[in-house]
Amino acid sequence: MAHPADGFSIFDDKGEVKLLVDFLIRKSDPEVAIDSMRKIDFSYVFTFSKGERSGEVELVRAEIDASWDWRNGNVDSTLWRKIQIAIADL
Repeated sequence: MAHPADGFSIFDDKGEVKLLVDFLIRKSDPEVAIDSMRKIDFSYVFTFSKGERSGEVELVRAEIDASWDWRNGNVDSTLWRKIQIAIADL
């Protein structure tokens, strides 16, 4: 995958962003599911669920682009923390 400085932005690839978030969810709690994701301006809003509970998390473009090399373990710490908090709140 190309680096954002090369003109590629992971933010603009919905499939890649969803794979990133799904990977992080599975790492934290495999029982959590992504119910929906929507792109608004410069962020993505994900709705997660576990059993009967659900919650949302907003991930901004800078956090997503900073995680362009997520397959090699390089994930933006703020993005990772937001996902962990959203899962813990379920």
